[in-house]
This record gives sequence, C-alpha cells and structure tokens, in this order.
Amino acid sequence: MNKLTGVFVSLWLLCVTVVASAAEIPDAPIPEPNYVGILIFLGLFIGLGVWFFWRVMRNKGDGDKK
Repeated sequence: MNKLTGVFVSLWLLCVTVVASAAEIPDAPIPEPNYVGILIFLGLFIGLGVWFFWRVMRNKGDGDKK
C-alpha cells in the first residue's frame, strides 16, 4: 500500500505542476525589504546566542559541585 501511495502522490504532484504551468499565473512582486526589522532580528538572534553561550560557559562547573 505504501508503494501505491507513493505513486499516487507523485502523479498528483505531476498533475498540479502541469496545471500550474498551463495557467500562466503571473509572479507576485517582491516587496522592498524592511532593513530595520532585519537589523532587530539579527541583533536579537546574535545577542541571545552570545548570552546563552556565556551562561553555559559560566555555569559549566555547577553540576560537579555537591
């Protein structure tokens, strides 16, 4: 049954591709990137990564003390 399901899914994807290419749907315009949002995301991502690394390195020996 798994082989049959794979065949049906492959055929379905082929049909969807053919129909989509025949419909000639125009491409959506790409919007202007939001540089402020990108900078905020990068700042948070890098900052939280550094903070997490610092916390792990600082608490590295706490599990051994008892």
